[in-house]
Formats: sequence, structure tokens, C-alpha cells
Amino acid sequence: MKVKLTILLLLFVNVKLLAHPNGNIVVTQNGCVLWPYVSPVGDIDHHASVMLWNQESEPRLFLRSEYEASDFFLFTQANDVFIIERKYVSSKDSFESRILKTSTNFENPKVIWPWFEDKWHVGVGGYKMLSDDKLIFVKYPNIYLLKKDKNPTIYFDFPIFINKMRPVANERLLLLGENTVWLTKTNGKVLNQWSDLIEEIQGDIPLNRNTIHDVDYAYENLLLAYWGKRSFEIIDSNNKRKILLSQEKPWVPHWVAFLNNEPLLFSSFLDFENGFKEDMKQTTIIPKFLIYNKEEIISIWE
Repeated sequence: MKVKLTILLLLFVNVKLLAHPNGNIVVTQNGCVLWPYVSPVGDIDHHASVMLWNQESEPRLFLRSEYEASDFFLFTQANDVFIIERKYVSSKDSFESRILKTSTNFENPKVIWPWFEDKWHVGVGGYKMLSDDKLIFVKYPNIYLLKKDKNPTIYFDFPIFINKMRPVANERLLLLGENTVWLTKTNGKVLNQWSDLIEEIQGDIPLNRNTIHDVDYAYENLLLAYWGKRSFEIIDSNNKRKILLSQEKPWVPHWVAFLNNEPLLFSSFLDFENGFKEDMKQTTIIPKFLIYNKEEIISIWE
């Protein structure tokens, strides 16, 4: 793949070799959890999917893209769920995206933005719908405003480069830099800051990338998916940092979210050395989605 997107997209040159999605976890106001993956798990052609779970049922497939080399990016607010669907068009060596919308009753999604050429990789670094016709998104190093059928413009100036954005409660944004996370208002005014998040690590580091891959914030707690350390960690309101789960090679943490005050922890078995195999019985990608519940770790999907 010829564009720099996220750590996971740096793994491969050929799009079809990427058997793991971009994306994020979202939690709806009625307590449902959605996340993207590929369907079937390990699909060498990378048909993106959206999984849906609540605490009263097993996870189920909600949506599957008909396109190879596709991804879904999720956002929810009030009773709405928005889904950016992106596909790679090999004949043009470019990406196209469209935006779908459904409700927290999870009817079949409707298209609200038709396919457009996506030069900006909208959704990869996080996004927030401001209305059905406009959104804000991060593409390193800035945060942009995009209106339907228009080109993006800078949404607000921020003094430090931004890798990723996550909308959180009370109309706030969580911005992830190289070694710092900021909690801001939607105009960029900083409300809180966590610095020096990256630690010196000895030994194996996945892809030699000592980075924080995802963050979430709730109840004055900051939740981290620390890619380089293969760990999930939390920083409380007193700035006390705690490891929730450490993993061994080849497990890699990449997504986090809060379900009420319970951390959701998503990682995958990614064998960078041996690659991905078309035979599902030999696949080297396996998802593991856990919830950290009062010091007990419970499996949601694996």
C-alpha cells in the first residue's frame, strides 16, 4: 500500500495482504458496542465488517462490505450511528469513501454521502459528525472540517502535531500526539493534558514502533492501548498509572473504549514474521476482545 495511514497499514505493500482493519470501537448511548473487523476473520481479501454486541447477547455481524480492501470507521452520538465505508480502487490506485447512517435500533444503514474520492483518508485518524452534511476529522498533523461535496479546511489551529482524535462526552475531544494526550473543547481549548506517556522499552517492540495506538477518556480516567509495550493501561484522576493487561508476543493491543466505567480492550494475534495465510486453519490473525470488570477480565469475542 502506497500511502502512510496507520501502523497496521505499514505492515504490507500489497493491499490484499492486509488482513486486519483500521477503525475504532464505539459505545452507543443504549449500551451497545460496535467495532470493525474483517469477515470472515482472516479474510485475505479484507472485506470489512461491523460487529455488534450488548451484554445480553453474543456478538453478531451487523454489516459486511461487498468490497475487497475495505474498512469501516465508526461514530455515534445520541440515537445515531455513522459509518464511513472506504474501499481501495486498484485500477485508480486510490481510495473512495461514502458515509452511511443508522440508528441505535440498528436498521439497515442508509447512504447519506455517496462515494467520493478520498484523498484525505477521512476516518483513519478519528472523526466526529457535526451534522449529516459536515464532519471534523484528523489527518496528521491537523484537524480538518469537511463539508459534503467540498474540500477540507483547517478546523482549528493546534500548536502540536495530532495523530488521532476521539470524540468523548460533553462535547469534548481527545487528541493523541506522539507522546502526549490532550482533552480539549471542540474549539481546541485545552482542558487537561497527559505528557511523557511513552516509556523506554528494552527487548521486542512490535515493528519497532514504540507508540500509543488508541486512547479513551471517561470518569476522569485515561485509557491507553500501548502498542509498543503490548499493554493496556489506565491513568486515574490522581495521575496514577496502572497496567490492566500485559500481553506476550505476538499479541498486539490496538483499540480501547469505556463501556460505562469498564474498560474494553481489543487486541489481535499478529504474526509479523510469518505473515497471513489463506488457509483459515493456519491464519496468523486472531481477535481478542475483553472487558475489564472489577479486576476480572472477561472475554467478549475471540
